[in-house]
Amino acid sequence: MIRHLYNIAANIIGPPAVLAASLKGRFGGRWRDRLGLSFSPPRAWDRPRLWFHGASVGEARSAAAIIRAVLALRPWSEIYLSVGTPAGLAQAEEMFRADPRVRIMAPPLDFWGAPGRALARLNPDALIILETELWPGLVQAARRNQVALILAAGRLSERSFRRYRLAGGFMAEILSSFALIAPAGDLEKELFAALGAPPERLKVLGNPKFDPLLTEARSPRFAALKLEWARKIWGGGPRSPLIVAGSTHPGEEAWLLSAFSALADRFPDLRLLLAPRHLTRIGEIRAQVRARGLEPVLTGEAEEPLAKNGSILILDSMGQLPAVYAQADLALVGGTLLPELLGHNPLEPAAVGAPILFGPYRPSFRLEAAELLAAGGARATSRETLAEDLAGLLAEPATARLMAQKAGDCLARRPAAAPALAEAVFDIIGS
Repeated sequence: MIRHLYNIAANIIGPPAVLAASLKGRFGGRWRDRLGLSFSPPRAWDRPRLWFHGASVGEARSAAAIIRAVLALRPWSEIYLSVGTPAGLAQAEEMFRADPRVRIMAPPLDFWGAPGRALARLNPDALIILETELWPGLVQAARRNQVALILAAGRLSERSFRRYRLAGGFMAEILSSFALIAPAGDLEKELFAALGAPPERLKVLGNPKFDPLLTEARSPRFAALKLEWARKIWGGGPRSPLIVAGSTHPGEEAWLLSAFSALADRFPDLRLLLAPRHLTRIGEIRAQVRARGLEPVLTGEAEEPLAKNGSILILDSMGQLPAVYAQADLALVGGTLLPELLGHNPLEPAAVGAPILFGPYRPSFRLEAAELLAAGGARATSRETLAEDLAGLLAEPATARLMAQKAGDCLARRPAAAPALAEAVFDIIGS
């Protein structure tokens, strides 16, 4: 019953929802793909054909780690990678521009029969879904087309669990369609099991999103990008303290700007760089800064160096946050200061040597945050204590540097997840 109601609702509500998201710049483009009409060459049956799907940039990176492990095992494999957002598609194109074995596409909309058309055209051996992209129409179409379903690095917050539990029988049916559910951690495994996932198909294999972080941070390409941003921010002159707030959400900038103002007398040369999660919010953030009597500097518009001491910078380009984190005296991980948010990846600044602070709300990265806290590689803060906590570490740079070292060591100790996931894929499809 719920399945039929979902399909009816998706066909009615889906089109205006897609239009609204497109107008906000968070969706759109590649409409042939999204309608399930993308071209796919005929299959060579002696080659595995795999379809990976993720929501956005983070999931694209997770998929890329598994894809590279898959190609290391079976170099003749044919790979399709679909990513939902424009930013994610751009990231995927950049990562696999030179590899013709990997084709990038947008995923089908979950209505108007698009998932079934896409699966019929691609005819993959397996559909590997990253994290939480549990679109019922896509799952149902894969089951009808006898395509093996795998959920890799499955993530499930307690908030999402409570919402999914309202449709318990329907979710159990969806999860029972998967040949393998590989949760990112033990808590996620418990939550998936409570929703009705078959216990014998649950196996914790970790999150491949974190596998390449240290390798990329130590690459010549990243070293050049880091040097470029050092010149941009400092212009070859003396460094002054810099706080980078990465992947911020509405409401968080106000607290950060208040903390910045509170620190101005004690640290007159302090700089704050705000990197919003969505670039469409730059105008809104700019207005907030100006309302406080300051003139913000957009990183893509300024001459080098970007700004004088005591100024506010706004990152206005995608894909640059790790290199910007690498310049930080302190990195504040966004999405963690307000209870309605889920948090963002605290291991990203850990990989590039930035001392880390995050707020109390981090359900999507609770395991990673707990590891960093236990290792002494990060500190927790809150809206109320933010200025005080920032001041304490700015006044003790040696302590902050030691935190950064411990965070990097913590990341280096994590086992790689992608090779085990690649092996699991071939165990299921049998080739």
